[in-house]
This record gives sequence, C-alpha cells and structure tokens, in this order.
Amino acid sequence: MAFNVPAGNMITPAHADEMTPAQLFNIHCAACHSIELPQTQRLGRNDWNWVMDDMVKYGMTWLTPEQREKIVDHLVENYGPDAPR
Repeated sequence: MAFNVPAGNMITPAHADEMTPAQLFNIHCAACHSIELPQTQRLGRNDWNWVMDDMVKYGMTWLTPEQREKIVDHLVENYGPDAPR
C-alpha cells in the first residue's frame, strides 16, 4: 500500500521549516492515522525511527530529514514511554 498525498495538500520545504513538530505530525502522519494510534503505542526513539522507516517503505518519501526528525521528537516527547498520560 502506498500513500497518495494530493499535490494540493503538500507544503513547500520553506513553509515546513516554520511549522511546529505537532503541525508536521498532523499534516503528514495524522492524515492516514488516528491520533489514538501513537497515544497507545508509547514507543521510544529507536522504535519511532523504525516506524518512520516502515512508513517510507509504504511510500512516505516526501519528508526531509529535518521534518522527519521533528516528527520523531514530537512522538517521543508526547507519546514515548516516559510521556505523561
């Protein structure tokens, strides 16, 4: 299964650089996954990086390394094993 993100919904790299990690997550990840999915997984950084690698295999290839890192930081901070519930 590949992700099909309509071109009209893509953001420019310059605009993405101004976005918060939560905004990047909501645009790129929550477009396909409910917010409850990461809330229930409670993964650490290595596991979130593995998830991101897996998403690339499904076709999510448009993220820059900086955008990806912001999203992983957001996931670890808000949905990691040590994040408040």
